[in-house]
Amino acid sequence: MKIFKRYILLSVLFSIIAACNITRNVPDGYYLLVKNVVEMPKETRISKSEVESVIRQRPNYKTLGLKLKLRAFNAIDSTKTEIDRKERYFKFRKKNRKRISRQEKINDRRIARALKRGEDFYKPKEIDLKDTLDPRPTIRERIKYDYGEAPVIFDSSSMIVSKDQIQLLLQKKGYFNAEVTAAVKPKGKKKYEVHYDLTPKDLHFVDSIFLRTQNSAVKATYEKFLKEGKDVLIPPFRFDSEALAKMRKSLSDYMKNNALYGFKESYVSFEVDTLRSGDTIKIAVDISKRIVGKEETEAFKPFAYTKVRNVHFHLMDTLNYPGNFQKEQLEPRGIQLGPYDNIPTFDTLVYDWYDGRNAQFRTATFFYNGKLTTRAELIEFQNYLEETNYYKGDYLGQSYNRLMNLNIFKTVKPEIIENEDNSIDVHYYLTPQKQRTFSFEPKATHSSSYLGISTSLNYINRNLYRSGNRLKISFSGGFESQPDVFSTNDESAVLNDGTRSFNSLEFGPSIELDIPRLYPLKLKRLSKNQNPTTTFSAVYNFQQRSEFKRQTVQLNYLWKFFDIDRTQVFTVGIPVIGGIQFVRIDKTEGFKNRLEQQNDLFLINAYSNQAIYKDAAVTYSFTNPKLKEGRITFNYGFIFDMAGMTMSLITKDKPSNENGFKEFLGQRYSQFVRLDNEFRLHHYFNKQSIHYRLQVGAGVPLENNGPSLPFDYSFFGGGSNDNRGFRARSLGPGVYKYYLDTSRTVTEMGDMRLGASVEYRFKISSLFEGAIFSDVGNVWTYNEDPNRSGGQITADFYKQLSVSGGIGLRLDFTFLIVRLDLGIPLRNPTLPKNAQWIFQDDAPYIQEAIDQWGIDPDTGDYYYKSDKANFPNPFQPQFHIAIGYPF
Repeated sequence: MKIFKRYILLSVLFSIIAACNITRNVPDGYYLLVKNVVEMPKETRISKSEVESVIRQRPNYKTLGLKLKLRAFNAIDSTKTEIDRKERYFKFRKKNRKRISRQEKINDRRIARALKRGEDFYKPKEIDLKDTLDPRPTIRERIKYDYGEAPVIFDSSSMIVSKDQIQLLLQKKGYFNAEVTAAVKPKGKKKYEVHYDLTPKDLHFVDSIFLRTQNSAVKATYEKFLKEGKDVLIPPFRFDSEALAKMRKSLSDYMKNNALYGFKESYVSFEVDTLRSGDTIKIAVDISKRIVGKEETEAFKPFAYTKVRNVHFHLMDTLNYPGNFQKEQLEPRGIQLGPYDNIPTFDTLVYDWYDGRNAQFRTATFFYNGKLTTRAELIEFQNYLEETNYYKGDYLGQSYNRLMNLNIFKTVKPEIIENEDNSIDVHYYLTPQKQRTFSFEPKATHSSSYLGISTSLNYINRNLYRSGNRLKISFSGGFESQPDVFSTNDESAVLNDGTRSFNSLEFGPSIELDIPRLYPLKLKRLSKNQNPTTTFSAVYNFQQRSEFKRQTVQLNYLWKFFDIDRTQVFTVGIPVIGGIQFVRIDKTEGFKNRLEQQNDLFLINAYSNQAIYKDAAVTYSFTNPKLKEGRITFNYGFIFDMAGMTMSLITKDKPSNENGFKEFLGQRYSQFVRLDNEFRLHHYFNKQSIHYRLQVGAGVPLENNGPSLPFDYSFFGGGSNDNRGFRARSLGPGVYKYYLDTSRTVTEMGDMRLGASVEYRFKISSLFEGAIFSDVGNVWTYNEDPNRSGGQITADFYKQLSVSGGIGLRLDFTFLIVRLDLGIPLRNPTLPKNAQWIFQDDAPYIQEAIDQWGIDPDTGDYYYKSDKANFPNPFQPQFHIAIGYPF
């Protein structure tokens, strides 16, 4: 009975939606297009999705198999909508008349006062009027026309055009003699299906493809392309115009990247000979002559290998000019700048560096005013089109990206000027952006009735010492409502005991310095392909809660490496000094006594002073945004940390402290190895998308670390960005029966994690986006925890996964995504076997309470039932508000 009550509301809602007549707005004599059916032989070398993509008329949009947009359109009466529009129009006209009358009275008084003062002018009052030409839509109009979708009425002319488009598609795929028929099939009252029947017939193959040109440079480069280029078609192959188009683009890119300046894709064409007998054809590749100049100066110029002659950088600013630039430089030359004109440059510096070891001279000419705002060596280091080198087409875009990624220029405008001797001059016009900025960033969070507010004040200097060094100084602080560590973690208790109040204070400064090179190495000693950055950072954090005060100091010294397209980022910390963290916790007497009473080594380890010296700190991230022409994006990243190994060698001959741990400089240090991996895949359709995430992480606490990983390196489950059917950090570990433990803590942690998520997103309107999601996962401990039986990882870990599902709503403000998620636990692995799923009976769960505490003879209930806060609902839905997507 309880199960039916959980779903009765949804059942009624879906029944109401399904009951709407989707043909109610289809006029008599017309038909609603409900489906396009494509029928073709199984052996056809073309997919149905490709065929469906060229069909001109498609049925109404579906959401979860239902035409919700069409039903919304039908649900709103057009007559009432028009009446609303008229009533609003007359209402606006009435308001405008009142506003105009009020405006005239105000202006009459102003005129009178001006005349009284003897003035011959006055400032008129202008009151904004309601827009009657393009007024904002009513609620009915928003539902019907903004969200709703009018019925797609079958159009025979669109069916004929679609038939021709399918036949053309088949011909492009090598089925030159294909036949296509189209016919309609009634599907009930006022409904039509359109059936497209394909007969492909013979498939044609290309047995010969050859180049026709007299240009020796083009010939030689084409031969190299056949051996090492991408998308090269080698006969025999099935005729496919799309494959030929890819080869055409790839050939064009290859020519440009092999010193043939000015080569365009439009210069490549194919001549297909289909007059031969049989099903084989041959293709000639033609390269048309290159045209330079415009109109009267237009002329043909043969393709030739091109070198870079000169490189010029124009820093268009007056930031470091010591005098009056207008009077001293512009006026004597008769220059008048408009609001959108570029600032001219008059000072010159020739940069030339060569020490006999670098492969090429690094030379360039700089034009500026007064003094360079950025050092010449840093700017030249971002340029790939070096003087005396051969031209490569990709180098211009890569140089542009490198200059923009310095984040010190507001605009970068590259320009290439071609010379008569088959050489080019490269010009970069650079406009520096504001060097120093301040920002204020307030934030608010909400999860499972726990509120939080925080803010940060940031100062950024983008070009410290004119070397592209980025300095960021921040001070952040905030308040949060946090339950006690030994809280019952029940929703009703949160409402009653006041833990919604801001009982947690957190603040601290941080400083970060990014240097665009491998410090302390000089920039001149590096290869441009490395694109490295060094990061120094220092962070102090102070947290005060009712049970303890926690202070953290963290120091980092990292090297970052980017690939040319910045799709890969590799970060490595310098051993021992690359990552240092000190944690000090001052516990209250009550909290200390509670930990000692429980004698929980895992909790004692989590809430203890620690020092972390990282032997290795490596992170890697990879993004491929070009799969399936951008319709699929793949991301992978990992974080690897190893700490305490060097310290263990240094302290191996030192005695252990009273707790059995080694110390360095009077402080116990942590010793562990940890690896965390994350895979993401995003698949985009028209107005829908499916997103997948897999998280696999594990850490091993070693000899000097205690039974578990340090708190900051532990894994947690549940929350707005994890398993959304569970409260933040409340999931696991393993199958530990938290609900039978009266001494349980509000935060559960583990040394290993496995999690997976899938989320289907669909557009509702330009502002709203809906989502349906499911999350699976859990965390486990590496060592056995006597106080959390069942939490240790075992071979049956896959049977201990929690499952949750839910729905979400996203508000897309372009610059900000506000996310609302309602997650429902579907499977709780800690419960008895016959009660783990939400649709199963909860009798075994209740029986565990009876077995644990017994029955009160006075009431007939188990003793603990009177205190529901200590025996929570394992399938309690969780509501989360967050900023941004979960993944």
